[in-house]
Amino acid sequence: MKIHLVCLLESTYNAMLELYRQASPQKHVLVDDPDEADMILFVGRWSFFGNGVVDNPLPRQYPEKTFVYNDDDVLTPLLPGVYASATQPRVLRLNRTENQKFIDWPNPNVQPIETGKKHLFSFSGRSSSLLRKRLFRINFRRDDICVKDTSYYDHWEIQPNRDENQKEYVATIAASRFALCPKGASAGSYRLFEVMEMGVAPVILSDRYILPHGPDWDSFALRIPERRLRDLATILDRHAHESEERGRRAREEYERWFSSPMVFNHIVELCERIRQRRRVPERWVQPFWGLMLWKLRLVRSLREASKRIILWCANLLSRRAPDTQFDAD
Repeated sequence: MKIHLVCLLESTYNAMLELYRQASPQKHVLVDDPDEADMILFVGRWSFFGNGVVDNPLPRQYPEKTFVYNDDDVLTPLLPGVYASATQPRVLRLNRTENQKFIDWPNPNVQPIETGKKHLFSFSGRSSSLLRKRLFRINFRRDDICVKDTSYYDHWEIQPNRDENQKEYVATIAASRFALCPKGASAGSYRLFEVMEMGVAPVILSDRYILPHGPDWDSFALRIPERRLRDLATILDRHAHESEERGRRAREEYERWFSSPMVFNHIVELCERIRQRRRVPERWVQPFWGLMLWKLRLVRSLREASKRIILWCANLLSRRAPDTQFDAD
């Protein structure tokens, strides 16, 4: 198939080019002429106002062969295609979105590690959703459960001790029978695919997340409803004897669907799946772009406002905390 790539974000576009070069087998060829292409694939994410898409003539000129790979943590499906955070719609299922893994900014330390399993399950991550906040408040009262709030670490920014934090994250997962994958800023996350790559059984806690098409998820992953958060220890105790086999199968499915030689071809296959299954022409969706972008701006604004309020409260509390003084006498 002839593919024409359109860059929306340089780092993601470069990652996609590298995946194309590594693709095995080489099923597709990149072309410069969108008219000649069988598929036009936008790569990256758009701004609050949809720059790069709404001002580009290609989606309107070739609506039925234009798709996207988008790794934004706020789902705004201007174009049909493959996202990293696609969720089940609450009302209409138009079959316009599929999921694959995040392809940009990988943790270079992620790999299978042979070590003893001292944790029944573990989670280290940011407090970036109400579900995670609930998780951090639970006292499981067990030494073999490791749940750690690492909000001090931001994967998307270069920070001091970045490599040390990444290695600690990997070591914790490697020492676990199961690794929790709760929704964070988006329904999906890097973590699910990192856990699979390491050969550890994932526990998915994200009710509306669309599992990527292809893998035999039931053979290795446990999907637990978000409302059962407090029952995690009981549920996973019952499956502890399966953890090694589930981890082995997770690694096999990762190699088959999400390893670097497989990702580009799988993304194209998912776009083809959308082309065959979608329920409305794209020309019917394009008039709603403005509404989608308004929602994106609203969600981003609310998140920024929440961060500012939390920081203000933290600063206020730190100022009000009395200084402890000792009398020298």
